[in-house]
Amino acid sequence: MKKFKLGEFERNSAIVFAISMLANVVTYLYQIVMGNLLSPADYGTINTLLSLSIVIGVPSGIISTLVATYTAKYQAVGKPELIGGFMHKMLRASVLLACVVFAAGAALSSIIANVLQIEETRYILATMVVVAFSCVAPVFSCTLQGVKRFVPYSINGVLNIAIRLLLSIPFVRMGFGIGGNLAAVILAAFATAAFCFWCARDLFFAPKIEQLHLDRTEIRRYFVSTFWFQLFLLLMANGDVLLIKTFAADPAEVGIYSSGSVIGKISLYLANAIVPVLLPMVAERQSTGHDTRQLLKRAMLWGGGVAMLCAVGMNVVGRPMIGLLFGERYLAAIDLLLPISFYVVPVACLTILINYLMPLGRSGFFAVSMAAGYLLIFVLVSRFHHSVAQMLYIMGGGLLLVLAANLIYIALAPQKEKATV
Repeated sequence: MKKFKLGEFERNSAIVFAISMLANVVTYLYQIVMGNLLSPADYGTINTLLSLSIVIGVPSGIISTLVATYTAKYQAVGKPELIGGFMHKMLRASVLLACVVFAAGAALSSIIANVLQIEETRYILATMVVVAFSCVAPVFSCTLQGVKRFVPYSINGVLNIAIRLLLSIPFVRMGFGIGGNLAAVILAAFATAAFCFWCARDLFFAPKIEQLHLDRTEIRRYFVSTFWFQLFLLLMANGDVLLIKTFAADPAEVGIYSSGSVIGKISLYLANAIVPVLLPMVAERQSTGHDTRQLLKRAMLWGGGVAMLCAVGMNVVGRPMIGLLFGERYLAAIDLLLPISFYVVPVACLTILINYLMPLGRSGFFAVSMAAGYLLIFVLVSRFHHSVAQMLYIMGGGLLLVLAANLIYIALAPQKEKATV
């Protein structure tokens, strides 16, 4: 087995970072184009539906982490021939999970539409199709992540948003509006899943040299712990839009906030470039019995530092950018850049922390602290939501308390490493 080399984390992070920057550029083009083609209310609805698809897609996150972690461990212990069998098992499980999630979402579509103040129930149904796709695709994309094929893994993200952008423009111009945008999202998901399957086909169709025996107890334990990680991870990245959509008095406020978050969340996207590298490397070192805390320190240094520096920069240069990119309709978003930054920095750091803890399976304290933090946030926002800025300060403050509690706990708790493969 190849020994972990000093600097491997930084080199792989640089590869992912470079390709992620391209994906971020295309993502921003998509947001800017949609912000200009749609009304602020419809633009806010689109971002709400996309956020909803990610939050409801918690099973997708679980599949992603499970596939990336176990394929990384099989690779680390010198058993890459087991990866194909694992992929087959996970594909069957993910298809079943996708059907269950779609059925449950469809049954609750009217209630979801009512809570989020969305008039058309069919938009919720289309979002459930996106969620179903997201449950199956990670079997292939996250195998690429687990075996450290970071180039095709990262290109997958660029391809997805590029196809979405290229298809959504004519669909919206033809008058299909929100529905056309969702159709573009579904087609992009299908195309990128096909791309990842092609890139991982050698692993998927590899001959079985050794029979794969999964520890079902271990899988269930990992599934439960990962569920909490993924739930809170997705709530942090997308729950802000859903919470604001629920309590905002004017639907246009969500669109205005979305335009501001396009600028304010640049720091989050930059910091998250190291996340795809962190998870498999933690899994690899844990499977070989090494201490992983040094990786966390380096990830926090790079990711957290980048998030803070970029947040400061965005408050300086972001103000003229909003008017230039989105027009006068969105100028009110300028005042939201500071509270957005206050929310984004702890989200970036907690995202790094989650991807460190997931392969270790250490969810107990984290889940309890996050649940308490979100309960506090929801109670406070439900009472104090006079403005979007006020809601963002409450969310950011709550997450800062959770981050501090977890870092103290990790520093004081003894390190326990145990290989699971």
